[in-house]
Order: sequence, then structure tokens, then C-alpha cells
Amino acid sequence: MKKSVSALALTLSATLGVSALAPVTAHAQSSSSSGSSNSRPSQPVTEWPDGISEGLIVTIVGDILGRGISDEVGFLIGDLGIMTNIGDGDEFAIVFGDSWRGPGFGQGEWMSPVGVVAVINDEGRIEIVRPLNDGDRVEQLIDYNHTDGLTLIPSDVLNVDGTLYMQGMWNRGIGNVLYTETWRSNDDGATWTSLGRESALANRGMTNLITWEQGPDGYVYMMSSEFKRRDDVYLTRFRPEDIANSDAWVHYNPADGTWGSTFTPVLADDVSAGEMTLRYIEGHWVLAMFNAATYSIEVRISPEIARDWNEIEPAHVVIGGNWGGAQTPENFAQLYGAYIVPGSTLGNMDLVISQWNTSNNSRYMSTQFNVKGLDEFFGIGTAPAPRARTMEPQVDRTGDQSVIEVVETGISPQTRDLLRSEQVAEDASDVAATLD
Repeated sequence: MKKSVSALALTLSATLGVSALAPVTAHAQSSSSSGSSNSRPSQPVTEWPDGISEGLIVTIVGDILGRGISDEVGFLIGDLGIMTNIGDGDEFAIVFGDSWRGPGFGQGEWMSPVGVVAVINDEGRIEIVRPLNDGDRVEQLIDYNHTDGLTLIPSDVLNVDGTLYMQGMWNRGIGNVLYTETWRSNDDGATWTSLGRESALANRGMTNLITWEQGPDGYVYMMSSEFKRRDDVYLTRFRPEDIANSDAWVHYNPADGTWGSTFTPVLADDVSAGEMTLRYIEGHWVLAMFNAATYSIEVRISPEIARDWNEIEPAHVVIGGNWGGAQTPENFAQLYGAYIVPGSTLGNMDLVISQWNTSNNSRYMSTQFNVKGLDEFFGIGTAPAPRARTMEPQVDRTGDQSVIEVVETGISPQTRDLLRSEQVAEDASDVAATLD
């Protein structure tokens, strides 16, 4: 979720992530400063979690973009990081939102969305292999100009039998959705063809921000909300051939357990929904989401999807916090987004989470986290996680929090002009997290 743009961009000469000496790890119920008053969200927080949920071990694996990480594909900064498998091997696509070629927010060419092909390396880290598009460096996946602050924010990417589908929201000023659009790719994300647009007012706007996954019964299941961080979560299903035909969609009503035209939330208690990912893992439906009501990243797991999701106690895996202290899983300031990494298991799950210091733009990044213990938290008996997690210290000091250096750099006049309308919209929006 984007917030206001300032006249100056501050950049990091070293990326935050895993220390050169040891990973940044949080165990359940340890002390946390995430409730500090100098970095509160603007939305009312129903109940700020005391810390990571009991029994979980959460580790900051490291940033997935930046110097020494994404230089070779031609950009250094971006947010979101939505993923889906491609091909027959271990490769997967990652799609980012607003991104820049330079090392700081607003520096260089502005692109959204962009994509890369990645794998999980032997140390359990996301490693970029090549651009998703053809060529040696990433290019904007959809051809348009960011005129008057126009930007396309991707919601999710789905793979159905080798065909990729992407839904995105056209915004003029973040949170001001003009309409949504769905695209198809038959070449693993290199090129995209539009399947049509949908009014931002359809379903009262509650299908603007979506996440989807194909179930074992062949249906595509979609969870959705409005792009405001103040609304409930809804459940819809359809056949893959109807992915862009909303007239064929049916919605689940947990009150009577039926599918039909009634649009009723399946998750509403203490929820103000932000970015989310729905995935089917080891026979279970997993919903990871940013919840503005608790200012945290939450995970819910269920063996069935058609149910009342309010009955599921969420696992709090990363907690929002302040910029004054070390950035840890229990104090990760101005966080948003929650995207499940392909290959994750219930007991050993990776998430990509974004962070933006909107007061000075000194931090704007997508970061990989590892979460162990969700299977036990939800009482699920599973086999040991197959993917190794050696978590060996990095050889160099990229990602060493102790060597972060902030350098003040100006945004170019061209970029400032392009972003001015977005800044006005964000200043008036209630979705922006602010610092006291």
C-alpha cells in the first residue's frame, strides 16, 4: 500500500535483513516495542498483539532487492512481491508494484508492475535469476505511462495449467481505484494480453483487491476486499474460463453455507484487510494478510475454504512497530503486504513483506521472512518440512543492520511532477500510516 511522497528521498547504502553474524529471529512472546507511540498507524487498532504468536519462530531472511541482489536485472527498489510457480522446475515468478531503477524511492525510471524469475537457493533465500520479460533487464510488464500519478498495482498472479493470470488495480492516487483489469500470459509472464476491465464500483468495490488460488476441485477461489485497509474479506469462486467474467462468479454466504449472488463477508471480526495471499498448501487453505486493525501480518489456516473464517484464531507472525528501534519481526515499522513464497510448507513458510518509511523515504523494500511452527500452532500433523533451512551467515555485509548508512538524495524534477497528484491523494487518504 502506497503512502505520501516527500521532496527528498533517503537511500540505504546497505540493505536491512540478515546480519553478517546471525539471522534476526524472534521467538514467541518475547518483549516487543511495537506499541511505541512514535509510529502508530492512522487506522484504529483494535488490539495490538503483544508479540509473535506462541510457539512460532520468525526470522528475517533478508531483502530480495537492492545493491548486490538485483543490480543485474536493472532495478534496485520495489514493493509487494507477489509469487507463483512457472515452468516444470523450481523457478517462480515474482511481480512487484511501484519500482525504480535507482537505489532510492523516486530515483530513476518509475515502473509498475515489473517481474523477475527467482529460485530458493541452498541457504533458503530468494535468488533472482532473470527478468520475467524478455531481455537482460526488467521492463514494465504492461505498456502505459505514469501520467498524472497513474499507476497499476498488481493484486495477485495465478498459474492455471501453465497459463498465468494477473489482476491489477488502476490507481490515480493510491486508494483511488479507477477500475481493475485482468491479463493472461501464455509465455510464463514475458508478455500479457488484457481480458477486460471491471468497474471499481462492482460488488461495492469489495473485489478490487483480490487474491486467488485454484482448488483441488478445479474451481478458482478468490478472497477479496476494497483497497482501503478498512474493510472485511469476501469469498468468491468460479471456473478458470470465467476468470474475467464476473457475471459467472458466485459468492459464499457463511450464514447459511451456500454459494450464490449474496455478497457476505467470511472474515470481519477485528479485521481491516490489506494485501493478502490465498494458497493451497499440504491439503490446507492458507490466508496470509496485512491486518490494519492489529497492525500485523496474520496467517489463518483451514482444511476447508467454504466456512466462517472468523472462527479461526490468527497467528501473528510479524508485528508493526516504530523506526526508533532495531527492525525485527516484533518491531517492523510501517509494514504491509504478505505474500507466500512457492515451495513453503505449513511448518516452514516463507513470506515477502513490504516496508516504507513514509516520513523520509529512507526505507522502501520487499523483505523475505521465514516462519516455523504454523503447523503446530494450528494443530496440524504434518511431515517434516522438506526444504532445508541452513540460514548460514552471509559472507559479505550486505543486509547487515549494523552498517546501514542513510544518504540524502533528491528526487528528480520529472519524477516529482509525475508523483505530485499521488502525493495530494495520499495526504488526504486515511490509508497512510504516519509517524507521530
